[in-house]
Amino acid sequence: MRYNSRCCWSLLIVFGWLTGLPLAKAQSTRSSPPASDALWQETAMARSAASAASFTPFLRAYRPVSIDVPTLRRAVAAAPLEGTAQRGAPTILALPMPDGTTQRFQLIESPVMEPGLAAQFPAFRTYAGISLDDPTATLRCDITSLGFHAQVLSAVNGTVYIDPVSHTDQNHYISYYKRDIGAQAFANRDACGVRGSVPAPNGGPTPMGPIASRVQVSVGTQLRTLRTAVAATGEYTAAVGGGTVSGGQAAIVTAVNRVTGVYEKEIAVRLVLVANNSSLIFTNASTDPYTNDNASSLLSQNQTRIDATIGSANYDLGHVFSTGGGGLAGLGVVCTAGQKAQGETGSSAPSGDAFYIDYVAHEMGHQLGGNHTFNSSAGSCGGGNRNAGTAIEPGSGTTIMAYAGICGTDDVQPNSNAYFCYASYEEIRATLASKSCYSSAATGNTPPTVMIPAARSIPASTSFRLTAVGSDADGDALTYNWEDVDLGASVTLTAAQAAGAAYPLFRSFNATTSPTRYFPQLATLLANTTNTADKLPTVDRNLKFRCTVR
Repeated sequence: MRYNSRCCWSLLIVFGWLTGLPLAKAQSTRSSPPASDALWQETAMARSAASAASFTPFLRAYRPVSIDVPTLRRAVAAAPLEGTAQRGAPTILALPMPDGTTQRFQLIESPVMEPGLAAQFPAFRTYAGISLDDPTATLRCDITSLGFHAQVLSAVNGTVYIDPVSHTDQNHYISYYKRDIGAQAFANRDACGVRGSVPAPNGGPTPMGPIASRVQVSVGTQLRTLRTAVAATGEYTAAVGGGTVSGGQAAIVTAVNRVTGVYEKEIAVRLVLVANNSSLIFTNASTDPYTNDNASSLLSQNQTRIDATIGSANYDLGHVFSTGGGGLAGLGVVCTAGQKAQGETGSSAPSGDAFYIDYVAHEMGHQLGGNHTFNSSAGSCGGGNRNAGTAIEPGSGTTIMAYAGICGTDDVQPNSNAYFCYASYEEIRATLASKSCYSSAATGNTPPTVMIPAARSIPASTSFRLTAVGSDADGDALTYNWEDVDLGASVTLTAAQAAGAAYPLFRSFNATTSPTRYFPQLATLLANTTNTADKLPTVDRNLKFRCTVR
């Protein structure tokens, strides 16, 4: 299976700077016969069920489909277990894409439950896959008592989700692009809190350090596995799992599987639920040991409960899901006894992309050492939530550790993109390098390498482009992500520019297969329009950039 590696370099342009990051690769495989496209059907019943679903009003477009889950189980039953001798012959699974096409994936079983937990829930299976039709696409999917769920991450077509129309209907599904989720789906997101601090990487005052000291850095040769304990309040279990332990555990498996799909790709980290995790699933809101709507109480209660139930020596990272309280987490507490379960995610809509990425991946990102990365102080970006040492994203920002959609007039977009910006990557990489509780295994992947242009000077208000040169010894498809990594004062997106300013001007965009980025975006230039989150300097100043190669 493909694991992502990242590597980094730097460049200075006067009115600028650059870098890059690598991924882990797939081994060569033998193909088994393709799964039939006929597994998925577009039927009148599917259309009717989808139109009545509570989530579809938030979607600008979607594809309704039907499937018989027992038939699907039989189709993937032969998928080899990751790490076994049969690893070289994955099953082929065809999935319905939102645009009406079908995409084929090489599938292997990739557990996110320890064997003891898997034995309690033998019908719960999680899988990983790589596309035969899109070399940049990776898959994470699961089958549980709540049906089938899939997440496809692609630099070519964008992120795709396939979900049941509800947790009580396992026969009807919707396939949709993340980009088609309307802003109202994220309207109830609250600001999160962070407790504590971690030392800046490289011993400098900021995660970037001096330009002259930057070297190419990477992850991906080793996959790090964190033994993860996730508790559920009675309210959460009722909301997502029908009020049963099995339902609550199933919902947590889906959440952890999707976050793992992002974390493996970004930071070479896998989350695996501990053997007795079901002991942390509560079904009675009146008698559970949690205060569902109080973030601060949830943190202390969760630390006490997980230590008592799982044992401090038996897990590396702890978290609790609720339906209230927003998000709160200890910074860099992973592996730290007495603190490593200090993470909570609470939402009135505790499922879907807004919950898994904007909330869970964000809060767990804090626990792994990542600070906030937005530079705005408007809306929820104010109140002390901005972190000056990592504020490299204009306005609300757009990446996992930013605040997309909750910074009022400084919002860049309504929701977070499923990747870490460079500042988050560097903080999390440094935090994990200082810890030793997790297990590591060789991926067989060689990280890509990247070369970037030399520093240069250009006139103010001049559009420009930056091009990296990436290579990969394993022959994997590469994607590129250029980012402005400047640090300076907190300003609004529409603030007048001052000579010598150092704050970021250019937002982060999803990685693409092109090694070139235009500043501002080429579409903006051709349309002769402007974008306040992707704008040229109008005064003399330096700009610093990094290029991430995955």
